[in-house]
Amino acid sequence: MYLLLLVSLLGSALCVPLDTDNDVTRNANYEHYLLPGESYPTFYDVRLFLNPDVTDNFRGEVTIRIVPRRTTNQIVLQAMEMQIDSIRLTRSDSLQQNLFLNFVQATDDTHFLTINSNTPLVMGLTYIVDISYTSRFAENMFGVYISTYEEPGVGTQRLITSQLQPTFSRRAFPCYDEPAYKAIFRTTIYAPPAYPVVRSNMPERTDLLKPEVAGYRKFEFQDTLMMSSYLLAYLVSKFEYVTNEASPLYNVPFRVYSRPGTQNTATFALDFGQRNMIALENYTEFTYAFPKMDKAAVPDFAAGAMENWGLVIYREVALLVRDGITTTNTRQNIGRIICHENVHMWFGNEVSPTTWTYTWLNEGFANFFENFATDLVLPEWRMMDQFVLLLQNVFQNDAVLGVNPMTHPVYTPSQIIGTFNAVAYQKSGSVIRMMQHFLTPEVFRRGLIIYLRNKHVPINWVLSTNADFSNTSPQGWVPPTFPAVSFDIPGLSSADWYIVNKQQTGYYRVNYDVENWQALARVLNSSHQTIHVLNRAQIVDDSFNLARNGRLNYVHAFEISRYLVQEADYIPWASANSALNYLDIVLSGSDVYDLFKTYMLELSTPLYERLGFSSQLPEEHVTAYHRNIVLDIHCRLGNQHCVNRSQELLEQFRNNPSQRLNPDVQTTVFCSGLRGGDVNNFNFLWNQYLASTDSSEQSILLNALGCTSNAERRDFYLNQVISATSAVRDQDRHSVIVSVINSSPENMEVALDFVIEHFAAIQPRVQGLTGTTNILNAFARRLTTRQHATKIETFISRHQSIFTAGELAAIGAIQENIAASIAWSEQNYATVSSWLNDNFRSSANVVTSSLLILISIFIAVYNI
Repeated sequence: MYLLLLVSLLGSALCVPLDTDNDVTRNANYEHYLLPGESYPTFYDVRLFLNPDVTDNFRGEVTIRIVPRRTTNQIVLQAMEMQIDSIRLTRSDSLQQNLFLNFVQATDDTHFLTINSNTPLVMGLTYIVDISYTSRFAENMFGVYISTYEEPGVGTQRLITSQLQPTFSRRAFPCYDEPAYKAIFRTTIYAPPAYPVVRSNMPERTDLLKPEVAGYRKFEFQDTLMMSSYLLAYLVSKFEYVTNEASPLYNVPFRVYSRPGTQNTATFALDFGQRNMIALENYTEFTYAFPKMDKAAVPDFAAGAMENWGLVIYREVALLVRDGITTTNTRQNIGRIICHENVHMWFGNEVSPTTWTYTWLNEGFANFFENFATDLVLPEWRMMDQFVLLLQNVFQNDAVLGVNPMTHPVYTPSQIIGTFNAVAYQKSGSVIRMMQHFLTPEVFRRGLIIYLRNKHVPINWVLSTNADFSNTSPQGWVPPTFPAVSFDIPGLSSADWYIVNKQQTGYYRVNYDVENWQALARVLNSSHQTIHVLNRAQIVDDSFNLARNGRLNYVHAFEISRYLVQEADYIPWASANSALNYLDIVLSGSDVYDLFKTYMLELSTPLYERLGFSSQLPEEHVTAYHRNIVLDIHCRLGNQHCVNRSQELLEQFRNNPSQRLNPDVQTTVFCSGLRGGDVNNFNFLWNQYLASTDSSEQSILLNALGCTSNAERRDFYLNQVISATSAVRDQDRHSVIVSVINSSPENMEVALDFVIEHFAAIQPRVQGLTGTTNILNAFARRLTTRQHATKIETFISRHQSIFTAGELAAIGAIQENIAASIAWSEQNYATVSSWLNDNFRSSANVVTSSLLILISIFIAVYNI
């Protein structure tokens, strides 16, 4: 009730309706996709016959206890990709009389299964529906599906698992497949004896109820709490596990299941997962409700992970940590994803949205707490500092005119999948972070959300005369209505500079008058540590993005960026890297691109000297990210020492693959070695990928292989996406195209032509939730010219009949971003060109010479 109140108040605070019967939220064109609501379920008894060696279909039986909301002759639920074998309908107090007349199974994407009775069903009485059916295993990892892996010395092994969110419970058994229809679930799985590890949401029960079936081993599970159908999960496997049961940190049985032989890679998940659950229980003062917590790492999984209550399913790379192989970035992502799914045990599972119109109520809270609650356990990771980078990144997605709001009515399965995007996750998480600050952390923690309708934005400020950035509580409110309000800031006239939005806690950008921008540039270049590190990141990010959108002259952004030559902290550099990457894209091929590269190298040379290729232990957790930024700049933009050192390291690895490189620099080293077009380098790394059984190592290699500049090898690599004999898993195939897009302007053009030509073949071969949209979003960040606009028009004309709602939204973003980039060139190129020429034309040779001298010193000092 406490959390339900929290969500209800949040709905009021954000001025969004939570009543799905409100006509405002219903769309006459699509409301027929919603269940009519003539009845609701209270209890399901599901029996599944799951055999991984029978790969086409599985049998199932379900008994549903339902209650009519009004007297009716119909029961409408949902069933997808299944054959209904028999239906029986009875009253709970008269089981002998079959009331079933007939059924109609929809052939469209409503997936309705309408059961007609031969007599009226009376409002408020309880009825029992028994359905036997045969369902197909899903081929796109949405529903119940078969995954495979190679076990050394054994060969190919199969397993069965599931992904039922958001609209795929209906593929597992006929059900009321909308989140508001909560019920209690009893599950029995019949599996062959060869697959002894069978798990579902609850522990196995001791009071067995179901009959034995010849050829199968029976697994009966305890009844769940009241829950939405999309939170069910199944695992039939030969997996092994590590457990906390001998020495628990957490008082609930906690297991991590994975392929045999990988149990040593589950240690981090077991340790961090327990400590994180303890931290969340302490924070929420609300005990985890289920009697166990299983986490399973499966080779093929559409999402990063799924918060099924009591049995959380992960993609392998999102759960397993292998020392010496797993990068710092991947390890952090694993911690973050574990925390994200743990948070859902409260936000999403205890409290669920009534419809997927309110996806953000699940994912926004999980996005915020995946950082905040990881920080509770591992503060040295600086997750809440890094959150500012997430916020700055989502500003770009939110700047597209066609972006959906947080509360976004969706009805069709395609629309529902499309709502799992940056708005539901990162933007909503950023807004919730803003709430935490303006309410103060303790008030927020208590759930006493006091956020008045006539107040969406809190503001605060700091003056040079008292540079205290610690108190982030509001000093004023900007209403969401016009006219705008003004504030009389005491002492402003005597301050040299001022900053609005301390620690960038508010979800908004800040523009200043020219004099204050100039003053901020001066203080940053003279004594940057006077300003809080998160506000240094904010100033860099705001200035470049305001300039990008025509609201600020680029001169001020560049003058601010000069200070980065002194900046040693990762967070501002990460902000700068994102901002300057856009300039790298739009200036590539221009007359001033060489000057821009010179500028980037000059800013980052002190860091290149300090960080190099080798970690100097002990070092801060985020230093690995910082090193990657600097090495990428120097190797990609032509620092010959960086290129040569990468080639040397790759050559050493080729000569002795057992001597592995620092995982955190592998992508840079591999990419640099591939950019020269060497066929042997590509073939070596491709063979490393084929030989690897570690999902983290495979991810590194897939992201690097796209860097090849060899045309024949690049074509070979791209064709792995659509080849019938591809060695790349469906869930990873989009990474092939994304890696080519991101590697260089030349490769991006080849990838664009490939997608235009083969999209119809690509679409069914990449994982369905985000595969194609990830590809299209990568293009949205890189396409900038009229020629690109023409190619996208061709793309649309060829494939518009097969685009999903999510793909259409991504294509709309591409078109907007291309138009914005064309406008950028017309409005800003002259200014940027002039600034670079004025500041670097005369000194370019001096800069290059100085860089070489510094590198020589670096080589001598560190003997590399």
